[in-house]
Amino acid sequence: MFGLFKKVSPEDAGTVTQALSPRVAVVVSASCCSTGMADVDERTEAACRQALAQAGLDWPVLRITISHAQSIISRIASQLDGPQQRLAQQVTQLFMTQGLSAFPVLIVDQHVVSYGGVPGPELLRESLVRLQAQHPRATDASPV
Repeated sequence: MFGLFKKVSPEDAGTVTQALSPRVAVVVSASCCSTGMADVDERTEAACRQALAQAGLDWPVLRITISHAQSIISRIASQLDGPQQRLAQQVTQLFMTQGLSAFPVLIVDQHVVSYGGVPGPELLRESLVRLQAQHPRATDASPV
């Protein structure tokens, strides 16, 4: 009945858990709710991939819709660690306060670095430099 009792597959749970983990970049999309967002999502993902490559970081870049993420997070919340829970709450809060205009949300290494549009290359470069300075683990080029 409307998917309310549908079990979360291990693959879906794993994808969302990975999206909330360190050394991963994520484009949280609203393309499920707003047609025309796919192009913005693609440009955001491309900008992120380029910035990561320029920084020498070979991290996965995931794309997940907000509706898919929310439906899974509510079912796996007890399995998330503190930083993952805080990040999920931060994205939910953006959605609650900004609505669809908050999307896409770009998360890099468990930090929201951009939301509400395609980030410019300078913003991404500065964000990566700042994250690497604040969190030495961010300089590790290997994925989780």
